[in-house]
Amino acid sequence: MKKSYSAARGIVAVMAVLIFSVPGYAAGEDTAPEAMQRISYNDYMSIILKKLPELRKNKLQVDRAENTRYAAGSITDTNLEGSGTYSKNTQYSTNPYAGSGSTRNYSANLGLSRRIIQSGTTLNAGIGYSQNQYDMQVSGYRVNDTYRPSYYVGFSQSVLKNAFGVVDRFSGNDAEMKLAIEKLQQQENDKTSLNTYRKLYFTWIEYSETLSLLKESIRNAQVLYNQVRRKFRTGLSDNDDVQNAADTVLQYRISYQNTLSAFNTVQKQLQIFFDAAKYRPDAGEFERYYSLSGGEKYEPVPFEKTRNAEIYRLTKKNYAYSQTIAENKLLPDLNIIGQYTRLSQDDRFSDAVKAMNDSDYYIGFTVTYPIGNTESRSSLRESELAVMEVNHEFDITRNEFRKSLQSIIQNTSGLKKMISLTEQRIRVLESKYRTEQGKYHQARLDLNYLITTANNITSSKVSLLSYKNQMIQNHIDYGDLVQ
Repeated sequence: MKKSYSAARGIVAVMAVLIFSVPGYAAGEDTAPEAMQRISYNDYMSIILKKLPELRKNKLQVDRAENTRYAAGSITDTNLEGSGTYSKNTQYSTNPYAGSGSTRNYSANLGLSRRIIQSGTTLNAGIGYSQNQYDMQVSGYRVNDTYRPSYYVGFSQSVLKNAFGVVDRFSGNDAEMKLAIEKLQQQENDKTSLNTYRKLYFTWIEYSETLSLLKESIRNAQVLYNQVRRKFRTGLSDNDDVQNAADTVLQYRISYQNTLSAFNTVQKQLQIFFDAAKYRPDAGEFERYYSLSGGEKYEPVPFEKTRNAEIYRLTKKNYAYSQTIAENKLLPDLNIIGQYTRLSQDDRFSDAVKAMNDSDYYIGFTVTYPIGNTESRSSLRESELAVMEVNHEFDITRNEFRKSLQSIIQNTSGLKKMISLTEQRIRVLESKYRTEQGKYHQARLDLNYLITTANNITSSKVSLLSYKNQMIQNHIDYGDLVQ
């Protein structure tokens, strides 16, 4: 018996050495976040908002849409048009009265044109100048140079295909509609990008609080182990009690290391935005947002009231508008055109300018219609398909919204019950533990009962933190979903 007792004491001694010699234990698993600086949720989100590249990328889509809208205004730009020519002609004739020699011609035009998209009218106006220099004689007389100044106004009016500027206004209206869509889409994309990091803050708190809870459990388990070891030395406890107490300490330490690994993973995710190792999240924010999540009603919300639905409505409106324009493009391109010109001609430039009393004018039409009109028909079909596609996407997204919303509502209802039951269980287990602790010290209860109850308390507290975090994350998801 003495040998057996002596061997058992040796095992206990070895176990004690193992427990106390593992790095980190003597310091209570001290990778402690207590010494770190607290960072509030608002300060945390402020950093994320400034540094998250996805947000800057989302803004670029709006910038592109604004640039497209700006470019669409080019159709109303006033165009400066100019031209100039020089020519030389040599004339040969055997008729002495017709004359022979060479002619040099200088001509230039400068004008402005502008499109009025409200009516589909193009207006143009300008001045012209032509000068002929003659190096010839007719019937013995030298031919005088001539000067021809002029000014003109003209127009081109669309009648069928672009009646009242329907097609002209399309690019501007289309760009305006797409800009409105992109602004809403940016908000949706930003919301999606931020969702992960908003929830990550509270997961960070969950792991931080779990580490603190496990550290406390390790300390309590170590106290129990020391008590059992002392009893064993005096012969009041068996070796299996010592091993069970030691096993409890090691189990808590394993859980601590697993949680610490998860905690470090979160910090590494945040390290790209700030030096997360120097900070710890504010546990008070956890309880505050849990209270908010618990007070949320989580009522069903019609998909039609969400921002996502508004994006689809605007998109359908844009596609329907494009379809209308595509139908208009099936018509012939018919334009009424006309121009009025005032001009004169004289062998003196000043006299020609003063005497611009002659008038030239014309009015007519131009018509263009491609046989088969394949391109326009294809564009119309593409617009019809786009409208059909967005209608189907609307139905699919609405169904996904309803499923997600129902899942959040049901999950939240279940979590509330789980949290309430877990809190009740913790109170029961803590009362039970206090009673069992007294019985154990009086040698009226086996140690295993005490250890089991302590383990159940710790696991319930860890589960409670997890349930509360899930409630907060549900609250975030619900708010994002119904916006």
